[in-house]
Amino acid sequence: MKKLSILFIILGTLLVGCSQKEQIETKTGYLDLKEKNEIAIFSKAVKDSTEEPGIVDMINPQHKFSIGEESYSLWISEDNGTIMNTKDTHTIYRLSTSSIKEVNAFFSKD
Repeated sequence: MKKLSILFIILGTLLVGCSQKEQIETKTGYLDLKEKNEIAIFSKAVKDSTEEPGIVDMINPQHKFSIGEESYSLWISEDNGTIMNTKDTHTIYRLSTSSIKEVNAFFSKD
């Protein structure tokens, strides 16, 4: 009986450890948008984005940027883009396909 109890404790510990989310630490880069075309790209990305329903649980953003008085967090990949207004961390917005392409082109020019 004692061996069975120890076995359940070990299995329980393994299951709990495997079910926890993997924490990925990222460094956030701040984008200093100065050129008109840069501001236009990110303004369009914000304007054309669509609100995503549900509860938000995001990792640290890859980038942050500001347009006027508003600040945003940005997550971007080849196929997806997400932004979040830093004043409302409970809502995320999905970038349009054209904005994903434009933002990725912005990063690939460096």
